[in-house]
Amino acid sequence: MTTRKIMVELRRESKDTELTTQYVTEMTMASLAPSLAKFRIDQSFEAVSLASDYKPSAIAGFAEAFGIDDSAIGDDTYVIRGEIDDGDLPNINALDIGQPVVGVYSDPPISAFITCGGSPPLGTDADVERLLCVPKLSAKGLNGSGVYVAVVDTGINMQYLNSRGKHPAFDAIHSWVPRAGLIPGSLPVGHGTMCAFDVCIAAPKCTLLDIAVLQSTAPGGSVMDGLLSDAVRAYAHLRAFWRSLANRKALVVTNSWGMFHPNWDFPVGHPGNYSNNANHPFNRIVGTLEREGADILFAAGNCGNECPDGRCSGVVNAIYGANSHRAVMSVAGVDTARNRVGYSTKGPGRLAPNKPDISGYTHFKGSGVYPADSGTSAATPVVAGVVAAVRTRKAYRPLIPTTWPRAIRTLLFRTAIDKGAPGYDLEYGWGVVDGCKLSSVVFDTASGKESTKNMDGAEDAKTRDDVVPSSGPAGEDLDGSNSTPITPQAIAGPTGNLFFRLSRDSAPGRNIHTISGLPSGTKTISIWVTEWVQPNNSHAGGAIFSTSSVQLFENGTKCRFIFDMNWGSHLPTGVQLIFGS
Repeated sequence: MTTRKIMVELRRESKDTELTTQYVTEMTMASLAPSLAKFRIDQSFEAVSLASDYKPSAIAGFAEAFGIDDSAIGDDTYVIRGEIDDGDLPNINALDIGQPVVGVYSDPPISAFITCGGSPPLGTDADVERLLCVPKLSAKGLNGSGVYVAVVDTGINMQYLNSRGKHPAFDAIHSWVPRAGLIPGSLPVGHGTMCAFDVCIAAPKCTLLDIAVLQSTAPGGSVMDGLLSDAVRAYAHLRAFWRSLANRKALVVTNSWGMFHPNWDFPVGHPGNYSNNANHPFNRIVGTLEREGADILFAAGNCGNECPDGRCSGVVNAIYGANSHRAVMSVAGVDTARNRVGYSTKGPGRLAPNKPDISGYTHFKGSGVYPADSGTSAATPVVAGVVAAVRTRKAYRPLIPTTWPRAIRTLLFRTAIDKGAPGYDLEYGWGVVDGCKLSSVVFDTASGKESTKNMDGAEDAKTRDDVVPSSGPAGEDLDGSNSTPITPQAIAGPTGNLFFRLSRDSAPGRNIHTISGLPSGTKTISIWVTEWVQPNNSHAGGAIFSTSSVQLFENGTKCRFIFDMNWGSHLPTGVQLIFGS
């Protein structure tokens, strides 16, 4: 009988409970019996905490100030890995989900997005440098200096990079490997080294982190395969590293891998599904890292209908899981003539429909690892290098919205070279990354101002009081969200705690709402979004709402908040609003 890897999320008895091997084993086996009595725990997999106990200084003390018990916010859960026989899959539904089992999830194989071969490269990395205006970027000091770039892949060989003329800094101490015997920075030359080379095209002075998740842990896999549970471990490492820095400038995370086919996953609709499920542990930890300031990029994939990878098995133009996450930049591929390459996966995405977001250069002669640096595997680190270059002068600051990852994504979308249908489309996203236009942008992080030089050379200074994109075609914002102003019930006093229904039902995907009528001078606000439960509603509580931005403006009298809803249809929505001056 065939077996299947799974992840199990459990809640520990208290936040002080140490996740020893004995504790994890005993708790897991007792919790899964008798439904999954044949579950075999992977003793080599260290339990990964998913606790949301990190509180940026900007919100520390908020709950206490308003008398809120936040002890239950971000329950301290952890994930372990094991396997079951395929015949036991139906028994997952018989588990008592709640205490301590939180969920059982798919742990699909993941693979590098190396492309189908056959066609020769078009241009070289020197052409990509020219197209991105790298000399102009460097002249502005936009070279990646002081910016960490984590290459989540098969591993990096620094000696090979140096031999090819790339001399970035390298942080071996904070790099990560999934098993003993692997030396970060000295791993075999392969896909990860290609990705690192491509990062250095636009960010030659960045600091690389080698996150070698794609080592052969998948049964029967190759040297470019891994398991999604290893990616959970890798992101937990990056989260801990990022939190440990006293002075955080920027962390860019590039991922040129993903899941190729839905048969690698639990079915859509299953609570343990990965591809369409924002609640999967990996999708959640990706969102956590982005909210804490990391710029995360994922390849759109190589299942384009004109030239799909064989592992797509006939399923084309679908972007799964974290590769379609609302909090990441999903990257399609174009050649050096700015034409989409046939293997580049078209949208829509499974988590956020408007994916890919942007296109990067690929299929050029570059690193020498392969005849061509190709696939969305190459396009993604090329764009990651541009992000790292921008971050050189626009460091992340938790209290300045114009430095948040969402603002950086918006900046790249706004400056992209439009291709395909006017505006956004599911082939190119918002267009091809444009380092030339970005090189003309001068950032003043402290004031939140951007001064840009127009095409005619005239200066055009503008101040952005938020990071919500300007309207796109057909009244949509850049990420396809709907905007609906609402006015809550009358508010009395400088502080308040309200629960009310939004005037319009929420749409699947991203939503933007504005609350007006707050007391002048409001300085602190918190918003929880949930489904407004109605009688005879059989799916009440099934939708997942994720808030990504809350911003006060007009002297605190208005609040704009952005959230995503993971549900297939419009739903009535309630908001818990707490505010104070």
